[in-house]
Amino acid sequence: MTLNRLHRILGGLIAQGHGRATVAVDKQSFRDNRESDGCVILNVTGVEVYPVPMADDDGGLAINKDGTERLRQTCVFYGSCGLTANDTEGKQT
Repeated sequence: MTLNRLHRILGGLIAQGHGRATVAVDKQSFRDNRESDGCVILNVTGVEVYPVPMADDDGGLAINKDGTERLRQTCVFYGSCGLTANDTEGKQT
C-alpha cells in the first residue's frame, strides 16, 4: 500500500466519523515465507474499522454493568493474510 492510498483511506474513515478510533495492528495477518531469511518489514494491505473486544485488568474480557461484552471502535491495519479477528466482508483495501 502506498502512502497516498493510506491517506485516502484514512481521510475517508475520518470523514465517516472514525477520527477518534484507536489504531491497532492485526499481528497475525502479517506473514511472509521469507521471514526466516530476515524479512521483517511487511506490507500493510488494508485497513478496517470495527468493534474490538476489550480486556480487563487480569486479561479476561471486559464486561459492562449490564453483562454485555465491552467493545472499542478500532482502526485495524492488516497484512496479506487478511483480518484474523473479524469477518473480512466489507474491508477497505
